[in-house]
Amino acid sequence: MNACRGGERFLRLRGGRGFGRVGGVMAAKRDILAHAMRLSACALMLAAAGVARTGAIGGRPVAKPRAGNAAGAVRTGPDGVRVADSSGLEVGVTGYGGAVPVVVTVRDGRVESVAPVLPNQETALFFGLLDEAGLWHSWDEMTLEEAAAVEVDAVASATYSSRAAIANVKAALEALGEGTAEGKKRGGADGAPSAATVAALAVLVAAAVLPLFPRTRGNGWRTALLVLDVAVLGVWNGLFLSLDRLLGWAASGLPGTPGDAAAALLLLAMGFLYPLAGKTSHYCLHVCPFGACQELAARLPVKRLAVPPGVARALSWARRGLWAGIMLSLWCALAAPWTGWELFGAFAWRAVPPLVGALAVGAVAVSAFVPRAYCRFACPTGTLLKIAESRE
Repeated sequence: MNACRGGERFLRLRGGRGFGRVGGVMAAKRDILAHAMRLSACALMLAAAGVARTGAIGGRPVAKPRAGNAAGAVRTGPDGVRVADSSGLEVGVTGYGGAVPVVVTVRDGRVESVAPVLPNQETALFFGLLDEAGLWHSWDEMTLEEAAAVEVDAVASATYSSRAAIANVKAALEALGEGTAEGKKRGGADGAPSAATVAALAVLVAAAVLPLFPRTRGNGWRTALLVLDVAVLGVWNGLFLSLDRLLGWAASGLPGTPGDAAAALLLLAMGFLYPLAGKTSHYCLHVCPFGACQELAARLPVKRLAVPPGVARALSWARRGLWAGIMLSLWCALAAPWTGWELFGAFAWRAVPPLVGALAVGAVAVSAFVPRAYCRFACPTGTLLKIAESRE
């Protein structure tokens, strides 16, 4: 009798363990499926907002577009002035927020002016840096041959916007039909990545790989990575995830050059795919330049302030409400300009509105006393990432 009872107990234990393993596998599969569904929901939300904002998805208009060609892009005035508009041309390069079409005006065989077609879908704060740097005057008074051949440098902190603008200028010059063969050959996207893009890719690869290994999580490595996030990704490249960027990619597709597209894919992978492998908050902790600013500020030798649990919960719900209000207004095509007012825009320091700059400085200062206060209690992009990670 005892032997029978012992056998029954053994079978129950073995069966329990077996079912436990099966149950664990099933639970893991359910978690992955739930995460994939949340990712799909986030993608659909961004796509809907992008369509409401620009009428396009993935660079393709929802409505049938009007045909664009070089001949239709150029018009000649009664005084012989020729104007080329790149809006209808196949340029192949977009900024982070969307297309950056331009109008090139030529008088007596020389470039009289280059101006952006406004309004456009590029990120407003970083687009303003192009005006500040005088990019639009880089071709003034040049002959068409000179303008087609000249190499114009990208603007620091707005490399992707300026690269897209330069590609549009070259496309417009080609449409005028009088550029040199060399200039025509170089029209559109430049093949070789810039030094800024190479540096950004190096930092992104380091941020993607180093935190995965315990031996590289020491304070020295982390401090170096945080500084590089701020200096290279933030100040030099203006490279990070934001609602404005995500909406631009949803509507216009990823940046056209290989280096820019690789950087965008790395950002998206760390923001949305790493959590599938259990690496939650990887982008926020190891990549985001504004988050890095806040963490560095939190290392100052000042007394920390404890946020009462009730206040923390209320602020977290306020952050969720802010995100929901922004998304609802985007779907209704009411608040597209405001998506460019996230505090990440402070990295465009030469063109940032005073209010955004002041709020960004204030958020970093508060983080010295309440670590990552903006991330925890205000960031709309962080809220989207948390939703995708199944943490909201």
